[in-house]
Amino acid sequence: MGAAGSVNKVFWSELDVALHETALDLLGPEAEVESTWTDGYVFSLSGPIYAGTNEIQRNIVAERILGLPREPKGAGR
Repeated sequence: MGAAGSVNKVFWSELDVALHETALDLLGPEAEVESTWTDGYVFSLSGPIYAGTNEIQRNIVAERILGLPREPKGAGR
């Protein structure tokens, strides 16, 4: 899959969260009751974490696809 897989992983995992948040917003107060949408929302929250966090995937995209330099250790902290 290479670096292009990182783009797909970030896109789809964030889309999954946004889709479920929108569905829960549309359900209104009914979203507080356990349903397929609430279960799906809770599961979607794991998407940005499993298969490598989205933060790591963004670093792969930046370095391998965009050709940006690697961030020095400790930078950004």
